[in-house]
Amino acid sequence: MQTTFNQTQEPVEAVRNPVPHLLIGGLLLAFFAAPWSLEHKAHVALHGLCAQTPSHTFIFGGQPLPFDARMTGIYGGFMVAFACLVAMGRHRAARLPSFPLMALLAMMVGLMAVDGFNSLLLDLGESHPYQPDNRLRLITGVGTGIALAVVFCYLFGVTLWNRPDMAQPVFTRRDLVILIPAQAPFLILVMAGWGWTAPFLTVGLVLTAVLVIAALALIAIVLIRRLDYTFERTADLQATATTAVFVAVVLMALLSGGRFLLEHVTGMQTLP
Repeated sequence: MQTTFNQTQEPVEAVRNPVPHLLIGGLLLAFFAAPWSLEHKAHVALHGLCAQTPSHTFIFGGQPLPFDARMTGIYGGFMVAFACLVAMGRHRAARLPSFPLMALLAMMVGLMAVDGFNSLLLDLGESHPYQPDNRLRLITGVGTGIALAVVFCYLFGVTLWNRPDMAQPVFTRRDLVILIPAQAPFLILVMAGWGWTAPFLTVGLVLTAVLVIAALALIAIVLIRRLDYTFERTADLQATATTAVFVAVVLMALLSGGRFLLEHVTGMQTLP
């Protein structure tokens, strides 16, 4: 009877813990209540994570997205793929994909690297194989975002849970039928450039950036504190995940502030 009582009580206590909700709510309130435009706040928040080159950025109603096209693809592709994988329970999978699938994921990242190197050659005034295009930057970025989502789910599976799923691969061939088409709405929204979608995409990219950095921080905190293989349910992660979100926000602020300081010292142009 005691075991049953604990199993039913622990989730209730986790839900009633107000700290995570207060932290997330406070961060969101501070971001939206700050007396600047949404576009400016988003650019400042992500200034340390992206070059934000105007010519490499999609424009919505005269305003650029806070990430350039390639980073928009990476973070947007990651968010869509990660949501799909978590919905399928792959964040608990502790088995690597097959070698052909790992090669496919590596190829996705490689295509982005090739496109990035081609853009670099143009920026340096050197001969380059083809004319860079923001749509290609976006698409190759999405491929890398999918690969990163698979990597993050695998890292969660092999570090967090006390009963990881050793039988289920983190990524299968059937998942391609889900993950690739699932990116279509995001790609269409970005390429269409409809002005009314800009606020939603902007907020989504900022939140995804926090999620990615927080996920890295979560894994690092778990390993540093030797908490690996100790979590039973997602609710058990509340305290550690809250710390990870706080670390992510602080790190993003430091990176952004450091870049602004560097630009001020060197006389480089900053955001308007």
